[in-house]
Amino acid sequence: MKTRVAAIFVLSMLLVSQALAQDQSKLDALDEKVRRDFEKTLPEWKYERVEPVGKSENALIEFWSFANRKVKISILPHESVEKASEVFKNHERYSFNKEVLNGLGDEAVASGYGSADVAFRSGKYTVYISTVADVDADEDARSVSQSDRSKREKSEMVRLSREFARHIARVLNGP
Repeated sequence: MKTRVAAIFVLSMLLVSQALAQDQSKLDALDEKVRRDFEKTLPEWKYERVEPVGKSENALIEFWSFANRKVKISILPHESVEKASEVFKNHERYSFNKEVLNGLGDEAVASGYGSADVAFRSGKYTVYISTVADVDADEDARSVSQSDRSKREKSEMVRLSREFARHIARVLNGP
């Protein structure tokens, strides 16, 4: 009996590790697809991929940076469209200052500070984009009032998050 339980445990661990490896290879392929597209469309931006905090998490996390601006993209694949939709609805439910975005994936919202964070679902993927714009480090920062710097920060974050979201949606829906 103990041998049978041990064999079932080992077999289940092998199946789980094989599934994770398959998911990881799909994420690696998606990472390569996104990176190639961005290198063509946004060649001045610097790319960095980071591992999720929990190594067993199934997520693609990329950072793109350029001139005091940084964009974080998190792409999570789900088992089905229904599961992805459920996860997205839960995210949307707890978002503050949310604004529904049309024409981006299957469903999308902007939320957070200045509505600068963008989340959307495209098929079985949920995508989360957040941006930092360090406008105080811009060359002309000293000649711009604090109020105008704050407005610039918000508008840059909104612009970049939505621009990167459109790029990711195009990549996810492309060949």
